[in-house]
Amino acid sequence: MTSPTMKVWLAVGGLALGALSACGPSKELRQVRAEAKSLREEASTLRAEGRGLRAENATLKTKVRALEDDLEELTRERDELKLAASKPAPAPSKKAGRK
Repeated sequence: MTSPTMKVWLAVGGLALGALSACGPSKELRQVRAEAKSLREEASTLRAEGRGLRAENATLKTKVRALEDDLEELTRERDELKLAASKPAPAPSKKAGRK
């Protein structure tokens, strides 16, 4: 539902636009159209940049996941090596036939 105030503003806007378009392409109308075109082009450029940034973000997230997996594997390997290093070395066995 539109309020009475909203209806009034819509009517005023319609009359103003009607008056502008009825007079033919005025200087103000040309300026507004040029500005609208410029804004559409800017919006298109920003959308393209956004798509590029989203693609780059996805690539970086994939790299981060791979690095996290590598870190987890290296941490596990480090812990295994620490555990192996903390065990005492086996005592050398005496070989038979030696004096």
